[in-house]
Amino acid sequence: MTPPKLLDETALKERELLIINSAVLLIQQNGIENLTMDKVVAQVPFSKGTVYKHFIGKEDLLLAISNYSMELLANLFYRTYQFKGCARSRMLLLNFSYLIYAMLYPALFQTVLCAKSPNVVGKSSEKHINENERLEIKLMTSIHGIVEDGLNDNSLALPNNMDVQQLCFSNWSMAYGAITLLSGEVEQCSGRTSLIVERELFNLSNLLFDGMGWKPLTKDLSHCAELQLALAELFPQELAQIKAKGRELNFGSFS
Repeated sequence: MTPPKLLDETALKERELLIINSAVLLIQQNGIENLTMDKVVAQVPFSKGTVYKHFIGKEDLLLAISNYSMELLANLFYRTYQFKGCARSRMLLLNFSYLIYAMLYPALFQTVLCAKSPNVVGKSSEKHINENERLEIKLMTSIHGIVEDGLNDNSLALPNNMDVQQLCFSNWSMAYGAITLLSGEVEQCSGRTSLIVERELFNLSNLLFDGMGWKPLTKDLSHCAELQLALAELFPQELAQIKAKGRELNFGSFS
């Protein structure tokens, strides 16, 4: 009998990613609540036993999907953190990198909060739990780094009774809320309402930053023009992918 072929680490990761992508496609088609391991097994060229070698159950798979999405987002955030420019402009750019991520990966955008469920974490493998913790630190490092740059160059002072973590949370919850509540406008600018997600994200970001006294204030700089230039320089491939999907960032709506 021929012994089973042993896969190296790269091949194992490729197989795991194929399973994850198949599960994401099912989520896009049927929603997270209808995802089952049997449906995933039916979509991949692997046995049920092989799939369970990678994921001990549905919850573990959901956490792995969340980790995959966090890795994509963390890379966008890190590119923004490294971009040249003032701290406030980079934080606005970071918020728009979040919107770009939601436009490119709407199903993944929906899965991240699943990882916060005690039921998911409680039924997941130590491997994927540890990976989730690592990626959360990677995400927050970029966000915290931009805030720290603002504090160091004195363009920003912490509001009374708030620390850096609270300030970063305020920005994240604002951006997440705007994108989620206007999710119907994320994949296509339908014009069903007068609220366009990119315009409202821009407005809310600047309201928050002006309220913090984060300089340069809106009245002192054309943040929109600077944002457009930065997005074109930093994310040309992603913007092209969004355009290929029939969507573009509607900056004309800002005026």
